[in-house]
Amino acid sequence: MKLQHLTIIFVIIMLPISMVITSYIQTQIDTISLQTKYTSRLQTATHDAIKAFQLNTLNNKYSTVSDSKIRDIEASISTFYHSLGVELGASGYDQESLRTFIPALVYTMYDGYYIYGEYYNETIGDYQYGLRPYIYYSCRYKKNNNDFVVNYTLDNTITVYGEINGQYVTKSGALINPNLVDERSIQKIQYQYTDNNGNTHKHEYVVSIQYDDVKIEREILREQLITLNEDNQPSLDTYEYVNYSNRRVYKDIGTDQYFWNNKNKKQYITDEETLNFVKNMTIDNHLYSNSAAQYYADAYEFSKWVNSALQSITQQDAYEADGITKINDFAITTEQEKIFYLTQENNPLLSSSTFNQNRISVIRKAIESNLATAIANFGRMSTYEYEFVVPKFTEEDWDSLVNNITVASFMQGIPIGAKFFNQYCIITNDKNKEVVNADSIYVIEEDNTVHLPICKDMIEQEHTIKEAYQNIDFERQTVVITEGDERYFYPHANAKCYNCIVSVAESYDVDDLLAGSMKTYDANTDTYIVDREATNSIRTSNLRKVYLTALAREKYDLYKTNSYFGN
Repeated sequence: MKLQHLTIIFVIIMLPISMVITSYIQTQIDTISLQTKYTSRLQTATHDAIKAFQLNTLNNKYSTVSDSKIRDIEASISTFYHSLGVELGASGYDQESLRTFIPALVYTMYDGYYIYGEYYNETIGDYQYGLRPYIYYSCRYKKNNNDFVVNYTLDNTITVYGEINGQYVTKSGALINPNLVDERSIQKIQYQYTDNNGNTHKHEYVVSIQYDDVKIEREILREQLITLNEDNQPSLDTYEYVNYSNRRVYKDIGTDQYFWNNKNKKQYITDEETLNFVKNMTIDNHLYSNSAAQYYADAYEFSKWVNSALQSITQQDAYEADGITKINDFAITTEQEKIFYLTQENNPLLSSSTFNQNRISVIRKAIESNLATAIANFGRMSTYEYEFVVPKFTEEDWDSLVNNITVASFMQGIPIGAKFFNQYCIITNDKNKEVVNADSIYVIEEDNTVHLPICKDMIEQEHTIKEAYQNIDFERQTVVITEGDERYFYPHANAKCYNCIVSVAESYDVDDLLAGSMKTYDANTDTYIVDREATNSIRTSNLRKVYLTALAREKYDLYKTNSYFGN
């Protein structure tokens, strides 16, 4: 056969193959390009959603109240779809069409979570998009004559209700290791007053307590605040304040009057209960907060009861809500370890405790099961021939979901060349009014620089710490004077440490600071060993005293979600 004939045959065979391969490669390139584009757009939209929620809650004095919280979430959802619609508008998708590819949005809150998506509304008898009913992080336990439910939260607070030793109880509170409290150290103030109707009221408050060798006392709290006078003119001043009945009460400057911040105007207090409280908390013309001491005192009493009533409960006593089916598929297995027997090893404030491992397991299971149901139902209602499923989360994803306010978004089923797009995004809001974690506190040293409490440079150089507040109090606040006239201020306008906050350099472990036992890594044994010198320094330093005081105060001053339960 002539060479020309072979050449023609080769061309006839290889040209179509080459064209097919070229087309395949181009399709793969287009698919990867679209995958990257859609992933980026989903991340942007989710970030915009959590940012909108954060800004709304920071500037909303009532953001922790249920109805107000729902409005903030719905506004965040609108931001998500608007952002995604704008980002993908050029691809032919608008906000409405994108809903058919978003099986769920999950908002993890302090004591439960919302799932947004399409569901059947029995009231209207049709399917609609919206927030499903709020779901608590709860688990049922049964043992002997105990049959009760524990509602967990994103921190060490729980609510218990059900049959305990044959009696029905409802109790709520924060858990600590009660063995760390010196009961003899508890100091209280008592006072009484007679109201205008002739009724006598008696009150008692804890003002000092010793926790883990640290004396927790009353403290003076200050923050900057913009207020408007009668002419609507703004004024930025620093006020002392306390939290009472879920509201901040401020002491006016140069007077003996107290006020609430009502839409940026001073609402002077006249009700007897609040006035008597703040007057009894005023010493030498300074207003003192006792929130930290009261937190440890209340947690001590609640933890003693839990230690006594629930100490035998283990993970093997956990049941589904029906009270019949045992739970055998927790993400973290602790078997016979006692969940509510509170000791040095099982200190609920520490992330390594048995209590905390079970808290995480309960929250994970609650989210997994309900999210799987929501996405499966979405798939059954979808007109697309695509199987909507829950993706497999990484441990880092779960760490975000179970420890802080978080938005999780899911986008599935969009054709992208050779396959369908299937991706999710989880973004955490670590500056909010819903939850105070161990790493939510910033400390201020004498030169007014702000640090993380585990800043390595600050600790090693033994800087003197004077006060501490929640991280949201260092964020910019907005006051609307008139339409088009907005003023900005910081409750605490301090320079932030470059090493620990700006660049997030090497730091100590916050659990070590909580436990008062600093550890260092030993490369020879590949283990962490107690640093005796650093431990002695931390336990005697004012850093740990200020930090433990601020952590307790900020937890105590949060809006009490479960306040309807008795203690």
